[in-house]
Order: sequence, then C-alpha cells, then structure tokens
Amino acid sequence: MLINVIDNATLFSEKAWSIMTLFPHDSLKVNNDFRLVRLSEIVKERKDSVGAEKKGILNYVGLENIEAGTGRLINYVPKPASDIKSGTKRFSIGDILYGRLRPNLNKVLLNDNIEDGRCSTEILVLEPMTDKVVPLYLAEILRTKEMNARIVDLIKGAALPRIGISDLLSLEIPIPSIDRQKEIAKVILKKREELEEHIRMAKIIPEELNAMMVKAYS
Repeated sequence: MLINVIDNATLFSEKAWSIMTLFPHDSLKVNNDFRLVRLSEIVKERKDSVGAEKKGILNYVGLENIEAGTGRLINYVPKPASDIKSGTKRFSIGDILYGRLRPNLNKVLLNDNIEDGRCSTEILVLEPMTDKVVPLYLAEILRTKEMNARIVDLIKGAALPRIGISDLLSLEIPIPSIDRQKEIAKVILKKREELEEHIRMAKIIPEELNAMMVKAYS
C-alpha cells in the first residue's frame, strides 16, 4: 500500500487532477538488458513557437490527426494558414509529437514524413537524441499501456487535464543498448506495416462483399 503525508499548502498548490500525482511511485522493474533513464536524458523539447500565420499552406497537425493508441497520422491534409487562428509549434522529421491534453488518450506520433511541420500548442514536440535512442523504439515504448498509466498519474488540471513538460521529461524509460533498440525497431516497423495492411483490408473487404451481393441479384 502506498502512503504519503502532505501538508495543505502542497495539496492546493499542486492543482492536481489525479491524486496519484502526490503519491510515491514504485520503480519500474527491468531485466539486465535494460536500464532506466529519464526521458530528459534522451530527448530535447523543441520549443520553436510560431505566431498565427496568415499566408501560405501549412503542414499542420492537430490532436485530431493523431490516432489514439496507435499513433497513426489520420485525416491529415495541409491547411491554409488562414484556417489556423492561433500560434503553433514547429516540428521536423524524426520528432515525436506527444499530446499533452488528456494524455490518457495516448496520442503519440513519430513524424517520419512531414517536412517543416506545424502543430497545436497542445502537443509537446520531442527531439530524440539519436546517438542514445532510436526514435521508432522510443515512440512505441511511450505508447505502451504501462508507460501511459505512469504518465496519466502525473496529470494536472481538473477541467482540461494535461501533462507538463517537466513531469513528462522526469518519466523513467526502459532502454537497452542502441543495437538492441535497432533490432526491436525492425520488428516494430514490420508490425506497423502489418497494421496498415489490416486496416487497408478492413476497408476493402466490406466493399468487395457489397459488390458480390449486388452482382448476385443483378
């Protein structure tokens, strides 16, 4: 059983959405091939903010474009700058976009194809240190239910629960050697290709069934 004693001033200053933010947390147990490192040791926050832009087409990603759980980029099309009324953040190829608003939705996108991107300010932009971590590995480990549960415990804010960058960067991540990460990343890539194929087939098969039935009675 976890027990923590705090004073009133600390309790009210936290403005926590989850009482678990005030509890001590058990250390994550890993085998001898892995070590625990703080996220701050393997990524940097990209802080390039941009004011509201009025001209041109922007490669804009909002929270609605990141699929919960899978991290797939969905319903994405570049937008006229005039359609985006607020400031944005820049992101680049290889960056990880982490949805800070309602992180229980588990929206984590590895950007592998958008050049000179812009994103919502409700997204934290993480730049992996590629000499220490493989971005594909890191994005996938952040999406795991186990990591997400630990992140959700750090949520603050009642009406619009969010994760702060300092809290996220304090998260301990299980990391093997860079060579082992690359091996795991190959498997991740294969599985994600399988996922895309299953999603493609899930769209095609109902259409084929429909065409077959119509042909049968026509």
